[in-house]
Amino acid sequence: MAMTETPVPRVAPAPDDVLPEVLRRPPWTVRPAAGPVVLKGLKKPRLETDLTWLPGEREEWLEYPYDEEKRGKWAPRLTRLRDDTDWEALADVILSGRALTEYEGQDRAVKVLQLLMQGPVELGLKVIDDERYSAEIDAAWCSQGLAARYEMAALPSLLRLARKQVNRIGQLLPFRDFEIAQLVLKEVNDHYRGAEARAWFERHGPEGVVLIVPDVVRRPGPKRTLAEEAVRIAAGKHGHAAVVEAVRVYGDEAAAAVAALKVDALDLYPDELPPIAEEHQPARLPQILLRDRTAALSDEATRHFLTMLAISTPDEPYAGVDLAAEACDPGSLAEFAWALYVAERGHPKWASPGVRYALERFGDDTTVTRLAGRVQRWDREQVWRLGGVTALDVFGAVGTDTALLCLHRLATKARDTHRMRPWAEGRLKRAAQERGLTGEQLADRLVPDLGLDAGGGMTLDYGPRRFTVGFDEQLRPYVADESGKHRKTLPKPGAKDDAVLAPAAYRAFTDLKKEARTAAADQIKRLEQAMVSGRRWTPAEFGELFLAHPLIRHIARRLVWSAAEDGKTTTFRVAEDRTLADVDDEVFTLSATADVGLPHPVRLGGELAAWAEVFADYEILQPFPQLGRVVPALAEGEGADGRLHRFTGHEVHYGVLLGLTRRGWALSEKETGGFQRSVYRKLSEERSVVIDIEPGIRVIGADEFATQEIREVALFTGRYARTAHPFGTLDPVVLAETLADLETLAP
Repeated sequence: MAMTETPVPRVAPAPDDVLPEVLRRPPWTVRPAAGPVVLKGLKKPRLETDLTWLPGEREEWLEYPYDEEKRGKWAPRLTRLRDDTDWEALADVILSGRALTEYEGQDRAVKVLQLLMQGPVELGLKVIDDERYSAEIDAAWCSQGLAARYEMAALPSLLRLARKQVNRIGQLLPFRDFEIAQLVLKEVNDHYRGAEARAWFERHGPEGVVLIVPDVVRRPGPKRTLAEEAVRIAAGKHGHAAVVEAVRVYGDEAAAAVAALKVDALDLYPDELPPIAEEHQPARLPQILLRDRTAALSDEATRHFLTMLAISTPDEPYAGVDLAAEACDPGSLAEFAWALYVAERGHPKWASPGVRYALERFGDDTTVTRLAGRVQRWDREQVWRLGGVTALDVFGAVGTDTALLCLHRLATKARDTHRMRPWAEGRLKRAAQERGLTGEQLADRLVPDLGLDAGGGMTLDYGPRRFTVGFDEQLRPYVADESGKHRKTLPKPGAKDDAVLAPAAYRAFTDLKKEARTAAADQIKRLEQAMVSGRRWTPAEFGELFLAHPLIRHIARRLVWSAAEDGKTTTFRVAEDRTLADVDDEVFTLSATADVGLPHPVRLGGELAAWAEVFADYEILQPFPQLGRVVPALAEGEGADGRLHRFTGHEVHYGVLLGLTRRGWALSEKETGGFQRSVYRKLSEERSVVIDIEPGIRVIGADEFATQEIREVALFTGRYARTAHPFGTLDPVVLAETLADLETLAP
């Protein structure tokens, strides 16, 4: 008989009186749906154009044309003229029209605007109405300055600019009239200009809404939707009652129509609510527990919560979700969100908007670990078809170290290298910048501790017997019994072992092996790259990230380290007790001002053999080749002409060339016939090693020409600038690693 999982016992539902109102009686259950009120033929009231400045705003705008950061570096530089400037003479040149022929382009614009911004206002008023200079006067880079100095007199110019360039509504923020309201209304939900449009309705509040009432009560459509949103913006800032009273100038019927609009956030839901899918019925999902975990949401309350999620998107969540979540246990919400995702069927993307929002809002470390495993397997076509890059939003929303560690995993191991890897890498870079770290420094801090204790181990308690966990040179965990005997695997719990402790310890070791397998490969590869690139750490970082870390310390004590200070470099190792020792096995004290690194064998010189002997005596096996690393060298005079002739003419299988791409090399762009005819590695901004091949690897069928002939291996200024340089000028480590890669091509 097949074993099945024991079902999780259901928790008793909580009584209604302990639930928040939004879960007991959401608005759609108590407020009958009413059709939109449509009014025609409203007569616009007579309203004067008005102007409202915020405290200090006008003074700030007066400085705008002179502030390069605000006006943009491409705008003409506007400087202040001397106080004794002959403004009458400058005005005469402009008003007479001579400026049109005496000055060109930006020079003319600067002269006109210097007069407008600094000259006597009475002269500026004459110029600002001169249509011959409308191009200069309408210049976007000084529009705020003109608005602040001339106020209403500048409005015609500001409106001309706004009509021509829809992104210039910001200059109209202080002004209020019917045309401005229409210009601003169009941009309320615009991705780029929406913030300025919303700010306009917040500033002008009820008086601003008065200008768009005909749009609020027009037939349902895009413009009415924008107008209703504008009402909500104004009502949120100034109160719904104030807005209703202001629009009464159109009559009581219009005021009643505006009063009936949904302005409370909880009332903002679609007239037709989406049905709950069969796979999302409460009985098929894990329960959502209350915060004290003694009771759960009833099926009815769960359905209300499911409806809230269904009408939510990551960008526009329903306001009731937060109110409901405050009463619930975060862990059960995370499990519920994951179950929604796993159960969802038939959606064309990787998840529906509501499920995406649930994962982002309630996801935890377990959520992102599970999701990363799925996302990592998506191929290029799946990522494109499913909109897969939006799954990265979940990791960013959760934002924990585990979430960032998962992003790092996707940036380096995702199957889709075209979108998923670079997008994940971009998210990591932003996360690092937000923390004031480099990408490498962030990766250092994201190494999991796997639940190990301060000594870097783990005790597995079976009750009558105990085992301790250790790690080999590849970070593979092993166990030792109480006599110290090593075992590769942990014995299964027996009849004499504790019925609770032993199975839990066995599961813990199983999980540790799985997690260590992933962590080990990442960290060993990362540290090997650090050795090759010559990366350095401060002593404080070395202590925190290597000596104190319960997992990484197992790698650290199997490597040779170096400390550089005042031109002197000392090499050392980490002993089992985490003290430091030099090559003579003497205690080494690390200075607080030294630079710590992982020396490449070419940097060890005469100490290489001595360190190899020390590690052999202590039977220390290294996690990657350091002391025993193969270090190829150039033959006498080889590469002086910028070419390695020993490879010319060799035939090599295309798979070997593709293998180089896993070591930092790349294929060239597709050429005529769909062939990629070179493999290259960029060593620096001015040096690239290029392997030219013939006939080339065909993109649509790499195995069509399985055998490739190496035509040339050369060190060029760049992939395209083919000025050759002697190989001997390369850094010794770079040269050794490059030669090691190239020698894989030798027959």
